[in-house]
Amino acid sequence: MLTMGLRHRLPPHHREDSTKHLIKIATGMLATLVALILGLLISSAKATYDSETTEIMQSGVQIIALNRTLLSYGPQAQPVRDLLKRGVARNIERFWPGEGGHAKVANGNDPSGAGALEEAIRELAPQNESQVQLRSRALSQADELAKARWLFSEQTQNALPQVFLIVLGLWLVQLFAGLGLLAPLNSTSVIALVTCAISMSAAIFLILELSHPLHSVIQISSFPLTEALAVISR
Repeated sequence: MLTMGLRHRLPPHHREDSTKHLIKIATGMLATLVALILGLLISSAKATYDSETTEIMQSGVQIIALNRTLLSYGPQAQPVRDLLKRGVARNIERFWPGEGGHAKVANGNDPSGAGALEEAIRELAPQNESQVQLRSRALSQADELAKARWLFSEQTQNALPQVFLIVLGLWLVQLFAGLGLLAPLNSTSVIALVTCAISMSAAIFLILELSHPLHSVIQISSFPLTEALAVISR
C-alpha cells in the first residue's frame, strides 16, 4: 500500500518503461524464489507432522503388545501392568493436557517413566523357561517403547529456525513493494494484493502449525494412546 501511494511521487525518469520492465523481472524472480521456499517449508513441516503421527500410532501398538506379553507372563506381572497404565495415562496428560483425566487408573506415587518400567520388569522372577522368554521379550518391547517416547519428545522440541522466517519475511516485503510499484491505485488492485497477502500469511501459518503438532491448532490426535490405554485397562 505504501509503494502504491508513493509511486506517483517518484520523479518521471523513475517511471519509465525500462524501469517498470526491470521491476517486473525482479518481482518475478522473487515470486519464484518465495514459491519454492514456501513449498519446501510446507513439505518439510507436513513430513514432521506425519512422522510424529506415525510414531504415536506405533507407540499405541507397542503398548498393547507389551501388555499382552505381561498378561502371558502371569499374575506376577500385574504390578508392572499397573505401572504401564499409569505411565501411559501420565504421558497423555503431559502431551494432551485435559485429555488424560478420564484415563488415570491409579492414585498415589507414580514412579517416573520408562526407566522404572524396565526396572520393574527386570525384578520379575521367572519360574520356568517360558517366563524367562516372556521377560526377555517384555524388556525388549519396553526398550523400544522408551526409544519411541524419547524420539517423540525430542522431535516436539525442534522449532523452525527463526532465520528462515526473517529471510522469508524480507523477501515477501520486497515482493509486495515491487508489486505496489506496478499496480494501479484502485480498489481492484488493493483487493488483489490483500488477497495475496492473506494467502501468503496462511501458508506461513500452516508451516508454523505443522511444525509444532502438539502445541498448535492442527494437533496430533491422542486417540492411538487413549485407545491403547482403554485396551490394557480391560
